[in-house]
Amino acid sequence: MFDSDIQHMTAPIDLERALSLLITDLHLIRRHWIAYPPGHPVVQNGLQKIQQSFQQLLAIRSPVTIGVTRDGLLLGDGYLDKASPNCRAMAIALFERGIGALVISKQPSLDELQALLHVLALKREEILTAGGIETVWQQAGSDAIELRAIRYDRFSGTEELQLTRADTDNGSLWDRFAHLLMQGQVGLAGQDHTGETSPEVLAATLNALFTQRMGVGSGLAFNQLRDALSTMQNIVNTKSSAAHEATSDLPTYPVTGEQAGLAAFVAALDPALRRQILDGFCEIGTSDASAMEAFFRHLGPGILQETYATAEQFATAPELLKGILRKLVPQMTTSYETSSEEEEIRDKVRVLLQEHRQETYIPDDYLDGLQDLLSGTPLQQLAPSVLREELATLDVSAIECRASEIILQLVVTDPEGEDLEQLIRNLSDMCGYFLELGDYGQVLRILSQAASPQVPQQLRLALRDAFSRREFLDEILSGLTIWGKPKYEQVGLLIQVIGKPFLDPLLDRLAEEETMSLRRFMMDRVLAFGEAARPALLERLSDSRWYVLRNIIVMLRNLAPGQETDRLRPLLKHANAKVRQEVLKSLLLGGDPIAQRQVMRDLDSTDRETQLAALSLVDRSSPPEMTAKLVQLLSTGGYSPVEYELKAACVQALAETGRPETLPELVKLLGSRSWLAFKTLNRLKADIVRSLDRYPPQAALPLLERLARGSDELALLASEQLKLVRSKTV
Repeated sequence: MFDSDIQHMTAPIDLERALSLLITDLHLIRRHWIAYPPGHPVVQNGLQKIQQSFQQLLAIRSPVTIGVTRDGLLLGDGYLDKASPNCRAMAIALFERGIGALVISKQPSLDELQALLHVLALKREEILTAGGIETVWQQAGSDAIELRAIRYDRFSGTEELQLTRADTDNGSLWDRFAHLLMQGQVGLAGQDHTGETSPEVLAATLNALFTQRMGVGSGLAFNQLRDALSTMQNIVNTKSSAAHEATSDLPTYPVTGEQAGLAAFVAALDPALRRQILDGFCEIGTSDASAMEAFFRHLGPGILQETYATAEQFATAPELLKGILRKLVPQMTTSYETSSEEEEIRDKVRVLLQEHRQETYIPDDYLDGLQDLLSGTPLQQLAPSVLREELATLDVSAIECRASEIILQLVVTDPEGEDLEQLIRNLSDMCGYFLELGDYGQVLRILSQAASPQVPQQLRLALRDAFSRREFLDEILSGLTIWGKPKYEQVGLLIQVIGKPFLDPLLDRLAEEETMSLRRFMMDRVLAFGEAARPALLERLSDSRWYVLRNIIVMLRNLAPGQETDRLRPLLKHANAKVRQEVLKSLLLGGDPIAQRQVMRDLDSTDRETQLAALSLVDRSSPPEMTAKLVQLLSTGGYSPVEYELKAACVQALAETGRPETLPELVKLLGSRSWLAFKTLNRLKADIVRSLDRYPPQAALPLLERLARGSDELALLASEQLKLVRSKTV
């Protein structure tokens, strides 16, 4: 782990940061929960990590309420880290499952976390079939986490002009306000409304309806909000006891519970919907001016700036509201009222690029110009292939790709700028987004440009640290399981570009991987590091898992044949036979006398499996004593099935040594006869003939030529081997 990561983990963090980390961990463990089988180490590690995130969050505040919209997650009076792709992805996942708010009241248990992940892995149709999200979550029996449902599929309209007084006279002003929205003209008549409605949930519900109607070009009409706006006026005009006792001439901040709830509701609204409601609220104008100003002051400059983000939006606001905005955010309104021609053009372009409604997307004057143009000169139609190429540039992934290129160019252009750290973090987040989409090619292009020698060294180091975070590397390796073999080559290139930071994640993943093809791929990637991988491999020789230890020994033997004998020799006493076998192979390559004596003892063993294992270790580096032992085993004993297996293994082992001095003993065996074991002996003779191509040609050719002069099956086999040996000498 990098030092920067350790400092980050130990530094105190605020609520928003803690919640953002929790959402990121929840998004990752949700993906792992879907991709990996139950009980997999990746899932278990993710569960432990997210439990720590819950503990860290609840140490700051308990309970915590998170609002859910299609565009992002809400915390208090604003979006939670709206630029984060993890927060956006989690918001979409919750929204699609009908979850309007998530309330965390205490530390969830492991079973409760698994229940939450199980619910998030369900499809929307499965949840609806089971009775909705509330029913599904109630069956989970969790009291640490509450999922509040909003059934968006039950939105409906009504033509009633107003509610009956019996519907609105009961309860507090806030209850009446919520009742008007939930059961009145706004269009939420299909919603159940029992008990108290929280501001965040009410705002999320209204946001969803607003988004739905904006999609068909309507939105919410003023007459649909009239009664609710009147109730807003009554709430704002309500005086608290603190307000009655105030002696200052300054406007008093809203302190009643209903006013605070109304402010939280307004802050959680979509900016466009919030602007519509605030404009209508001020147009009615029945509230006391000081009370209205105090209410807007309570909302805060951030919310007001987000609501009236352009000079055009400010210009369309009611005069009463303009006056309040001039007092509360003077720097913003001054810039709007003195905007230059260039800024006006920028605003028009921003409007032009909107996508929600046709009447907003194409301004009237611009639409008139287009109609005049179309009525005069016919436009040439684009070819289908050209049109597809142009439409592809409007795809979200294409836009994100271009944005990442622009960010990288900004980083390279100004490597000492004030926003450098933020730009690098954005670039890292974008790479994480591309990894989620499986677009490894774009990540590879970004990393290759970041590692270019043209980039200043200090900047290269900063980018390398950003892309060497453990969670980023684990996300890349997770793609091997999620996307399969089509991504192997690109992942290999990413490992090559990032370099040594990948060693530990590769070895950790190799230790747990069950798929043989993936294990081979990871071992090849480790070996590609060459000498740089040896220290990391040597550190893991103490691993207690025999299958991990076996792979480590194999990789060390490939990197440094015959070396590290002192580190490997103690493993000759390992409890697992496969580990001992690999250790012997490695020590024999270095001519270790202890390993050679061990093999000789194994050849004399009365256990046939031990003898066969020892024979498989014989090679060209074996000493002459071992060769003599093989000849002895070959020439003694009979030809039973068990003895044939041992003799055939001796023939192959002698061929591995390639020593021509053993050929006379093989000639004797070729000339021998046995009436009782005729077939078995002929099989052994055929094995000997097939092995002759591994001896030096000058020694094997005369023997093969003599055998080929015969007329039996052995002579035919010798003729084939003779052609093979002669082809090698050409």
